[in-house]
Amino acid sequence: MSMPPMRSFLPRMLEPRRLAHQGVAISGELDQAFCDRLTEAVIDIVEPIDVELRFDTAEQGRRVMTGTVSTSVLIPCQRCLEAMPVALSAEFRLGIVWSEEEAAALPKDLDPWLVDNEAADVAEVLEDELLLTLPFVSYHPKDQCNDVAGYSTGEHPAEESAKNPFGILKQLKNSGSDN
Repeated sequence: MSMPPMRSFLPRMLEPRRLAHQGVAISGELDQAFCDRLTEAVIDIVEPIDVELRFDTAEQGRRVMTGTVSTSVLIPCQRCLEAMPVALSAEFRLGIVWSEEEAAALPKDLDPWLVDNEAADVAEVLEDELLLTLPFVSYHPKDQCNDVAGYSTGEHPAEESAKNPFGILKQLKNSGSDN
């Protein structure tokens, strides 16, 4: 009986400059325990967080991390409030910099990753990339949504127009035109 290959978890802290100098490629799974902000932003993380990273040295000696991160989460539908699955996937290209001045000098195709020590929290960066891919609004397709349009406040439209000050003004205006 053969066992499926074990998935390797990425460490939370890496030395990105050393890895870029060595031209290292890393792939594995990010531990969900490192993603507190993502966990709070969604109902549940339903698939492993898959990560592929490549550290390299680009033009002018810039240290660069490129890669992808993906998972699937459950978020609330904003129409019916039921859970709905959403696939999150991000591709990124980050310039590893020491300071804000270096970040400002990066080419437009590189986003800055400010690393002011030898080791840096790669999990935080990957979590940021996933948070940026969350949709602004989320709705089920209309035919799959338990639509709340049938719910009522308990008031009848006639009662609402009697309480509506503009409805009263309209009635006064109409009654004044009969004179």
